[in-house]
Amino acid sequence: MTAQAILAELAREGDYLLASYALDLPVDVDPWARVSRFAVGQTTGTWVEVPGLTPALKDAHEGRVVQVLPVPTADTSNGVVGDVVHYLATIAFPTINFGASLPQLLNTLIGNDASTSMEAKLVDLQFPGSLESAFGGPRFGVAGLRELTGVSERPLLLNMLKPCTGLAPETASEIFEATARGGIDLIKDDELMGNTDYSTVLRRVELFTAAAERAASETGVRTIYLPNISDRPDRMLATAKRAVEAGARALMVAYTTVGLGAVEMLADEVGVPILGHFAGAAPLYEGPSTGMSAPIATGLLPRVAGADLSLVVSPYGGYPISRLQYLRTAQQLALPRPHLKPAFPVIGGGVHPGTVARYLGELGSDIVLGVGGAIQGHPDGAAAGVRAMRQAVDAALAGVDAADAASEHTELATALKLWGSL
Repeated sequence: MTAQAILAELAREGDYLLASYALDLPVDVDPWARVSRFAVGQTTGTWVEVPGLTPALKDAHEGRVVQVLPVPTADTSNGVVGDVVHYLATIAFPTINFGASLPQLLNTLIGNDASTSMEAKLVDLQFPGSLESAFGGPRFGVAGLRELTGVSERPLLLNMLKPCTGLAPETASEIFEATARGGIDLIKDDELMGNTDYSTVLRRVELFTAAAERAASETGVRTIYLPNISDRPDRMLATAKRAVEAGARALMVAYTTVGLGAVEMLADEVGVPILGHFAGAAPLYEGPSTGMSAPIATGLLPRVAGADLSLVVSPYGGYPISRLQYLRTAQQLALPRPHLKPAFPVIGGGVHPGTVARYLGELGSDIVLGVGGAIQGHPDGAAAGVRAMRQAVDAALAGVDAADAASEHTELATALKLWGSL
């Protein structure tokens, strides 16, 4: 069950998806044989010769090993320390096996059966142009959302309604309107608020759209509401279509729990921007030796599936994501790709006016700042919380320290006094 080898340069010229894995093996295990077994098992999928497994079939469909590198490098047995060796292995998977199907792509990369799998973590993916172009990706992306909101240069501001659950739509619409009166660009449901008996998506869209129009008559900003439509696929699509008919100009979905294929379906069907929420994604990347890396799970894959903006966890809000992986996740969403539009990284978790300069300095202005408690919890009300964030953004873009700008803005001064700076 030995896979053929292939040079990375030749694999990139062909129709292969290059997948890299980090894995640990006992010092006495042959790493090439182990990775080779995995490459065969995840493609032609048999550990014994069977009828039909012809040379032509193997040549067209079998995975190929690109490289198996020890980390740190050890070219002799004298360089191996301890009982375990760390490896970085790259496999070329023929795209003919799964085509433009994210469910089947993931079945190939991290699925299949126990007889051929290995305990490894998927850490990098390189798409050939033929496969990348077969996916729709973001239909609106950064440019489309800027056109929709009318915001051409600064970061967008997004608020998530609090409390997360339990609010009647009528009560929630009052909170929505109070927030919209601050001139915020986007307001979304919390991921814990779905299509419930006591608060349906359709009722929220009706009430919140009316509230946005009332606020816009004062502010000139027509706040966009993003309802959470996450559900089983048939109900989700029906809800999405009804929501758009009722006036929703964007939607939110938890891509891990509904499935990436369901997000692709929505992108094809609904005709409005989609916010991808990372709820449920943590088990995919938190394990050190299995699953996949956070930049793939919460960056590349939701972008490929069609999310126009997608939440990114930062290391400054209490969650122990590393700074490197946070930056790489944002890059997977935003960096130019030949066949996919850039998506907006949405930075959430502990965002407040004192953090704005840090985020803009690290990620630039093509981001969305997701703010919850720092808006609804501002002592002078939600509208003041929005204004404090705008004041902090304007100061950062002008190269002015937030503390200096606070001398001219009461809302910002109050926020900085309460929450400090990062």
